[in-house]
Amino acid sequence: MSLTKYKKKRNFKNTPEPEGQNGKENLFRFVVQRHDATRLHYDFRLELDGVLKSWAVPKGPSMNPEDKRLAVEVEDHPVNYIDFFGIIPEGNYGAGTVDVWDHGVYFPVNEDLEKITEKEALKALKKGELKIFLKGKNLEGGFVLVRLKNDEKNWLLIKHKDEFSVESSFDISKIKSLNSFDSKETGAPKAKTETTKPEPDDKGEEHKAKVNKATKSKNKVELTHLEKIYWPDDKITKGELIEYYESVSKYILPYLKNRPLSLKRNPNGIKGQSFFQKDAGDNAPEWVTTAEIHSESNDKMIDYLVCNDKKSLLYIANLGCIEMNPWNSTVDNLDNPDYIVIDIDPSDKNSFDDVIDVALATKEVLDQAGVKGFCKTSGSSGLHVYIPFNKKHTYDEAKEFAHIIASMVNEKLPDITTLERSLSKRKKNQIYVDYLQNRIGQTLASAYSVRPKPGATVSTPLEWGEVKRGLDFHDFTIKNTLERIEKKGDLFKGVLGKGIDLDKAIQKLEVLQHS
Repeated sequence: MSLTKYKKKRNFKNTPEPEGQNGKENLFRFVVQRHDATRLHYDFRLELDGVLKSWAVPKGPSMNPEDKRLAVEVEDHPVNYIDFFGIIPEGNYGAGTVDVWDHGVYFPVNEDLEKITEKEALKALKKGELKIFLKGKNLEGGFVLVRLKNDEKNWLLIKHKDEFSVESSFDISKIKSLNSFDSKETGAPKAKTETTKPEPDDKGEEHKAKVNKATKSKNKVELTHLEKIYWPDDKITKGELIEYYESVSKYILPYLKNRPLSLKRNPNGIKGQSFFQKDAGDNAPEWVTTAEIHSESNDKMIDYLVCNDKKSLLYIANLGCIEMNPWNSTVDNLDNPDYIVIDIDPSDKNSFDDVIDVALATKEVLDQAGVKGFCKTSGSSGLHVYIPFNKKHTYDEAKEFAHIIASMVNEKLPDITTLERSLSKRKKNQIYVDYLQNRIGQTLASAYSVRPKPGATVSTPLEWGEVKRGLDFHDFTIKNTLERIEKKGDLFKGVLGKGIDLDKAIQKLEVLQHS
């Protein structure tokens, strides 16, 4: 973070460039300056560690992921260089005209596109690969800086494929410079330098959510790229996906409301690259509710999106989230799930009729326990069976009860089912009866969620009378789900109703096991 090299190269009596000093607080800003010197190039600068980390990009940044732009690392610049534009006189280092081509804010991210701290960003930079998310006037979305092997100075600046990227040729010369830079624009994320695990309260709850409630706003959701094809074989567009979610919003929202969401984004459709995102990021509008929750796996706070209304649902869908993946519990009671899930997950060697047999065996066990279960298609090759819990018990109790059910199903169908989680240890024709979905933070596609699968299938609640051999999950799509709901009603409503009597159910199953 030294400015020695910068100052050594310049005579500040002869150049209008700022002499500068190290910044005191990182506001996570970036700037791209068009520098018409001996050769025209673009200077890409990130505010980091009290200075502007800087690269000279001969061809300039590109919004096309196919373009791998050479970026030559140069000396650190002072933070107040961020709003510099003008003419550097002849005879001075870098003589020529400097324009501000783009500016804005950014945040560094990890492999899962979760926001990281400044310290972690510096560590990533030192290793030679820094992922960032830009929010500028001309540049937006994910980028990565990758240092070439055995080369200290030369890097590549590459755009990530996302909803902001373009497939056409990106001609930077056709995009005008902005020139003036508003140095008051400091709406940048401030990375937390440390996080602490919340202490349990008097009730013994270990997980708490700091909920940032949405502000009231009459602003409409900005919907973009509605013509983009999301399902190429079916010629279904992003606009049709959003129309579907708008049409079923009153039915899907009860299963999303007040629940943290893990976002799986398919910004270029089901055949494009997808990625998971948990952190809402600083681009989320103020009217969207978020919940800050401590993640034990990486010991950091994650700001989850919470979908409480139609506007939020459409905003999330517009991000390229084809499916909705909520937690089993709500932000006001994270440790106590509303339901138990038995996830019937087949191998490639199993037929859907095999899956149906396992679902019916699950229902048989539940009937013996005096418990009502609710079945839905996963929207893919599996089925999900839900059991209402109504926040009466903990995740550990939910997992243990689910384990009992899964074990009894496995005893009924030992040839085609397994409780073995590891794919390498399973037989190739076995269906995994997954009870481990009943852990805090685990998610499945919600009822009425679309899936990024051929045909735009939907995770659809079923009547038990429909769960029989010959059922085809491909029959439930965004084209017919609303009509089905209007005809049959919300078949999943009971999942959020009165919870089961767990002790009585376990007693009944224990009697069966010992009889």
